[in-house]
Amino acid sequence: MKEITLMDQSHQNPILIVNEHGRIITANTVFTQRFAMTAEELKEQLIEVSNFPYLIGKLQCLTILSVLCIVKVNKENEHYRLTILLKAGEISLPVLKQFLSLLQEKKKYTRANHAANYEFAHIIGESQKLLEVKELAARIAVSSSTVLITGESGTGKELFAQAIHHASPRRRGPFIAVNCAAIPPELFESEVFGYEEGAFSGAKKTGKPGKIELAQNGTLFLDEISELPKAAQGKLLRVLQEREVERLGSIGKKRVDIRIIAATNRDLFELVSAGEFRQDLYYRLFVFDLPIPPLRERKEDIIPLVDYFLDKYNQQLNKNVNHIHPHLLKWLMNHEWPGNIRELKAVVERGVTLSTGEELGDNAVVKRVATQTSHTECLPSIQPSKTLEEIVKDTERKAIVEALEETGGDKTMAAVKLNIHLASLYRKIAKYQIKT
Repeated sequence: MKEITLMDQSHQNPILIVNEHGRIITANTVFTQRFAMTAEELKEQLIEVSNFPYLIGKLQCLTILSVLCIVKVNKENEHYRLTILLKAGEISLPVLKQFLSLLQEKKKYTRANHAANYEFAHIIGESQKLLEVKELAARIAVSSSTVLITGESGTGKELFAQAIHHASPRRRGPFIAVNCAAIPPELFESEVFGYEEGAFSGAKKTGKPGKIELAQNGTLFLDEISELPKAAQGKLLRVLQEREVERLGSIGKKRVDIRIIAATNRDLFELVSAGEFRQDLYYRLFVFDLPIPPLRERKEDIIPLVDYFLDKYNQQLNKNVNHIHPHLLKWLMNHEWPGNIRELKAVVERGVTLSTGEELGDNAVVKRVATQTSHTECLPSIQPSKTLEEIVKDTERKAIVEALEETGGDKTMAAVKLNIHLASLYRKIAKYQIKT
């Protein structure tokens, strides 16, 4: 390594050279002056950060010799160079706090948008079918091979994709999710493959990296891959085969090191037969096939999932619903769940929202959430302009009116049917001015 005296004595910022364990090797004159220490006093002192490789090129808040500093880390051969940009005491505390706050917000934004939030432990259920899929997914995770996750809508395909990424050697890299059905075909290539300056009217002067480049050293998750525009299928095939990407308007290619996980709720082989999906891309994606079973084939997982969602919505809605009405429980176990876990989640959310006690009641409105596609006439008319409170009131009023109609106006029977006290029913009849 070159001596720091030959490289950085003219640098206006304090600079430290440390080894991979954080021990100080040397410093420039600006550092010794600003921190009032000699080079000999600095040697072998420890900067307590063990993950320098993951800090390279980024601004970090580090404590340097008991002083809070804003530092940029760079690789210097086998060592690391720490350039101190800001030092507590040199600027006002409010300004430093504001700078740190902005830095933390940027980190949170990056993590929230480019991170996998779920692990295999977050996938609820102990059925044999689910355990077999989780075991296969965990074995797949350790490789960098392409994975095709198949299953009906609402079965948790992205949850598995995130868990695979989190269990893989790429877990420290980004997890970039793309919904192929949500991006207009005319924008797909620029969004996924990126573009250079002047590639089209309105293009940014600096160009823009696509989702593929953003996934460098991590995982690119392509949800609803069946909706991938035909023009983009060939370009994606090249990325898979050559591990390189070409931006729109570019004359060169960039090497990429990514893993691709795709998901679909359609039969890709049928789409290949119909000429809607490239056969060569299909076989390139079909390295590992991970079929997620629908909820109706693993009904022993329904109760654990309901318990999980009960806890979730109790916290969100400040409720204390802790058991299920026997009739509702029977319905939950017998329902076919065409919307799978997503549908079950909606049922529990609606039930907890409407609950007035500790029981998830056998409420007709709760169950209608799951059958709205075939019984839409039974659902209350919900206008987008209404608030949640107004929607809940409309739903509650309609449920009371229907219960009274079904019991011939017998308030005692209607209260039993709604699983509320008779006094509560009378109050609600008065509240909503229901004629009986």
